[in-house]
Amino acid sequence: MPALTSQEANQLADNFLAMSKVIGEYRMKNFDNLSEAQKQNLKELHAKILDASDELYTMSATLVLENVQSSLDSIRNVTGQMKDTFAKLQNIQKAINISASVAALGAAILSKDSKAIGSSLRTLLDSVKA
Repeated sequence: MPALTSQEANQLADNFLAMSKVIGEYRMKNFDNLSEAQKQNLKELHAKILDASDELYTMSATLVLENVQSSLDSIRNVTGQMKDTFAKLQNIQKAINISASVAALGAAILSKDSKAIGSSLRTLLDSVKA
């Protein structure tokens, strides 16, 4: 399995940062409509995604992914889809599900577990499309 280059790790970090921004903006925009549990859940997931972004920015080129370019393309595409989805999203549970999927993908990438990466990426794509 090829190792990510520094540039590829930065691309991933940029995408996770963009996704966390979308989630944070959604949380603030809908703050009054969220229950305390939903606020806390989104806050924790937002923090996890920011942490993943931070770790990716500092990670060396030892990060390993199977089919790197395909995964980067999928993550880049889902980032754009998330921006569109969150801009008009009314379903709070869907926002939480997508946020949880992003956090799981970040954890899978950081663990360098190629099976978990593939599974998490598919789950994220499915949750954005749902």
